[in-house]
Amino acid sequence: MASRKDVSRRGFLKTTGIAAVGGGLVSERAVLGEPSPGRRQERRVQAPRTLGRTGFQVSDIGYGTGFLTNSNVLAVGLDMGINYIDTAEHYMNGQAERAVGEVLKGRDRSSIFLTTKLNLTMGGNSKAELKQRFQACLDRMQTDYVDCFMIHMTPRVEEVKHEGFHEAAAELKAEGRVRFLGLSNHGTEHVAYGRVESPMENVIGAAADDGRFDVALFVYNFLQKEQGERIIEACRARDMGVTLMKTNPVGVVARYAESAAAARASGRVSEARERILQEYEAWAEAAEEFRQRHGVRSATEVRDAAIKFCLDHPGVHTVCPSINTFDDLEAFIALSGQKLSRTEGPMLASYESLLGRYYCRHACGICEPSCPYQVPINTISRYGHYFDVQSREKQAIQKYAALSGTKAEPCIECAGHCEAACPHGVPVRTLLTRAHQKLT
Repeated sequence: MASRKDVSRRGFLKTTGIAAVGGGLVSERAVLGEPSPGRRQERRVQAPRTLGRTGFQVSDIGYGTGFLTNSNVLAVGLDMGINYIDTAEHYMNGQAERAVGEVLKGRDRSSIFLTTKLNLTMGGNSKAELKQRFQACLDRMQTDYVDCFMIHMTPRVEEVKHEGFHEAAAELKAEGRVRFLGLSNHGTEHVAYGRVESPMENVIGAAADDGRFDVALFVYNFLQKEQGERIIEACRARDMGVTLMKTNPVGVVARYAESAAAARASGRVSEARERILQEYEAWAEAAEEFRQRHGVRSATEVRDAAIKFCLDHPGVHTVCPSINTFDDLEAFIALSGQKLSRTEGPMLASYESLLGRYYCRHACGICEPSCPYQVPINTISRYGHYFDVQSREKQAIQKYAALSGTKAEPCIECAGHCEAACPHGVPVRTLLTRAHQKLT
């Protein structure tokens, strides 16, 4: 029998309503339990919101195309009321934009808010070069305009005023090929084509102050909320559209106690590895306490509550999970218009108390300057999250392989400068060592 992740659009529409089943959570099921099938019921997007000063009524669940390979899933998502599509020039080496283009054929283009992004450090960034790259995006998507043209990742505050981008954007607006401008950022970054240096809050804040940006895409979740709430307020003051990524920070806790016992039984445990094994055991114990305290049967319960937490914020307009399977689509559409229940808020607070220290905050980067080896901590942690939570194993491995400079090799024997600098008590060395083992 074919996996439900492989069924066709027609087959999906014939056989399913929407039930909250877990996309991208296989590893967590080992500890928090398998999801129950649930009662199927028809679902559509329930709660459109006004995307800031764009005035567009946007679905509260958007569609992230970061690893889109199945255009059938996107087509069904649009049929079910999703009308916000987030894509970019380099997603899947242009294949994501091509998939978007196939799905847009024959649809009312004015009913869909389409964004694409160009990384200013990846390719030419003069006015002429950016216009040429942007036109290639339009060609791949088979459309003559996008609703929002974004700077991708926005490496530093100075890039907010990038002359080539704004000159190109002004001409593209005048030509009717762009309606609004935006930017994205998820904190300090180090990749093959450059380093993102400025903190997320500084970059988005500078864009709000600049006045030319209409939409922002950034990190916000129930464990990384303080910085995000300040950004949301800055956007609200300028009536900017607020779109979110990394809304599910729930980590992986899979058979850690068993792994520790097996390692000790081998009789070859160094002092550094003993420290890691103790963290594994503490992590597993905390996860079990959390599960029993709240009667959690499935990791999807926590994931769903995490996304509802974001949707509960009145300053949030849409969340943009990456969706590539019908399972993902079912799970996220089911959350549209939903509010945190009276038990879910305390459950998230308990998760933060018991397990929050095992989440290296996306877009934080506070500890990175303390590292004597210049390990790109935020970037590696994000790739580990792709691997563990988003079922993007291949992409995570490829991205890690492409990192230049020092990776996480020194972390296991390091004295822990990053941990001393971390305000959240994260066992950074353990997380980086584990990420290195998975990604190499």
